[in-house]
Amino acid sequence: LEIYNDFKKKNNKITIYIPTDTYVNENNDTMPLSGISNSNTIFCNENGYYAIYKSDRFGFNNPDEEWNSEKIEYLLIGDSYAHGACVNRPDDIGSVLRNLSNGSVLNLGYSGQGPLSMLATMREYLNTNVEKVLWFYFEGNDLNDLKEEKKNKILRNYLNSSSFTQNLKNKQNRIDKLGIEIINKKKK
Repeated sequence: LEIYNDFKKKNNKITIYIPTDTYVNENNDTMPLSGISNSNTIFCNENGYYAIYKSDRFGFNNPDEEWNSEKIEYLLIGDSYAHGACVNRPDDIGSVLRNLSNGSVLNLGYSGQGPLSMLATMREYLNTNVEKVLWFYFEGNDLNDLKEEKKNKILRNYLNSSSFTQNLKNKQNRIDKLGIEIINKKKK
């Protein structure tokens, strides 16, 4: 938060990432699966610098124009590794894969996601123009995340009904608002 406050003085459109698991025990009418959209997002620091990325229209770590691609060669799903933890573009997995394949890569990975929220993310954001899905599974926490996620009534709906959706693509303003509320709570 100290870094966030310092950056905020210079750039009002900067935010911090909010892990998906932050919302699992909240009693909201919406279960966000991504971050605040169209913002410079402070991620993490494991390499002596704060990784910052520009989020896309849905709050993921992608160049926004990836959503306009006629064909997505790779779709990434997972938690912090897929999200691009603690590195900047072009060193995150999505950017490296874009460079190596010369194709379009859509990264739906987001820190704090377990297997159930990954399923929900694919249901909400997966387009039919995707050729290959790469699922990044982390044995260190994904099963524990699943145990917690199954307690969330919204996430359980994704298991109980193959047609359930929150229509999150049409609720980005609500997702942004919930994210800002979480940041303001943490600041206090």
